[in-house]
Order: sequence, then structure tokens, then C-alpha cells
Amino acid sequence: MALHVRRLAGAAVALVLIALPAAAHATTTGGVAPPSQTATTGSVAGEPTGGAVPSRPEAHKPKATKKRRKKHHRRRHHTRRHHRTHRHTTRTPQPAPQPDDSALSDVPARYLKLYRAAGKAYGVDWRVLAAIGKNESDHGRSTARGVHSGVNFANCCAGPMQMCTRKSCGRTWQAYAVDANHNGRESVYEPADAIYAAAALVNDLETILRTKRPKLLLAGYNAGPGNVMHYHGVPPFAETKAYVKHGLAYIAALGG
Repeated sequence: MALHVRRLAGAAVALVLIALPAAAHATTTGGVAPPSQTATTGSVAGEPTGGAVPSRPEAHKPKATKKRRKKHHRRRHHTRRHHRTHRHTTRTPQPAPQPDDSALSDVPARYLKLYRAAGKAYGVDWRVLAAIGKNESDHGRSTARGVHSGVNFANCCAGPMQMCTRKSCGRTWQAYAVDANHNGRESVYEPADAIYAAAALVNDLETILRTKRPKLLLAGYNAGPGNVMHYHGVPPFAETKAYVKHGLAYIAALGG
């Protein structure tokens, strides 16, 4: 019952984060986006805002005779048929990505077991958890501040999965904390507790963002679901884009 209450509280925290205009989830890689990168108008400077096609007035179109129109029709029909045949004969199925043994061996056995177990427990892709763990702390091997004690450089997140522990970013850890290794305490620094809590958070991100796409889940974990919804995709923050890029490459290397 207590865990269920915490999950509901966690969902409430995540919904609060949606309203935040800037990324509130700081990580060991710099999860807080600089104010200059956060647009208040919903658009990013330098990007196109629409797909409008220049107008072509009907008066400027040349008038074709019936004979010419008929020839043009036959020529166009032939071109389309050729195009369809060409697409059909040259289209080849893309090979499925093959797992990279070096990527699997990069994950410590203890962490690999936890990622898979937590993914199964919460119905999320264990590879997304592994990508987060890799990005945040190199599966706990990082010696950066906040991974094994204290908080990160942004003074808000802690543990191998770098979950927020401070009021400034919503106290995400307190909402999702779980004693996954059954040792009588909930610790953000213990891999089991941190990974299971992160899995619960990713599960809620799937609900909030209405997707299971790793790209958006990684972006939501790093920059917050509010930014993903605000920008209708990966936010234009350099750190978040790099976070997603590296995470997706890692997921592909891990295979199915």
C-alpha cells in the first residue's frame, strides 16, 4: 500500500514537472539546460516555423491545348508507372540491428541483472534503463561527485541513476524510492534501489508522454517531460540532444 501511495505521489511530481518551462532534472552530465537555450515562445531561433509553399497564381500557368494535355497525361501516367515499378524492384528490407558483444560486456553483471529485472517488474525496456545508467554514471563506475555520496555538481541529483533528491527539482527520488534489495532501507546510492526507482519513473514517463519510444523517454528523463511536450520532441538543448544520441547508440549496440 505504501509503495502504491508513493507511485501516485511520483506521478503527481512528474505532472508538476510538465508545467516547468526549463529542464529540472540535473545529471552528472549537466542536465539543467542554460536559460539561453530555453525558448519561451515555443520555437527555436533559426528553425523553420512552417511548411508553406510559395503561391503560384493560376494566371501565370501556360494554357495547354487538348492535344498537348492528352500527351502530357500519357507521359505523366507512364512516369508514375515507371516510378512505382522502380520503387518496388529496388526496395530491400533493412537488416535488424545485431547486438554488440562489447556493449553487453560493458555492463557489469550485477547491473545487467538489475536492469533486466527492474524492466520486467515495471514493464519497460531494460535497455532504456541501461542507457540511462551508462549516461548518468557509467553503471556506477564514475567517480564524479554525487554518484556514491553527496549530490552532483548542480547540487540536486544523486546515485548511479542520478535521481533528484532536492526540492529545487521536485524530489523525484523521495516519490519513487523503493527498498528493492530488501535490506530495510531505501538508498539512492544502492544500485538495486536506484535502478528500480528509475524503472518506475520511466514507466510513468511512458504514461505521461504516451509513448514507448526510447528517444523521447531518454529526453524526458534528462530534460523533464514538460520540455518534451513543450517542444513536441527532443528539446533543442545541446546536452539533452547528446544524451539522447549516446543513449540510442547504446541501446542499438545492446541489441534485442
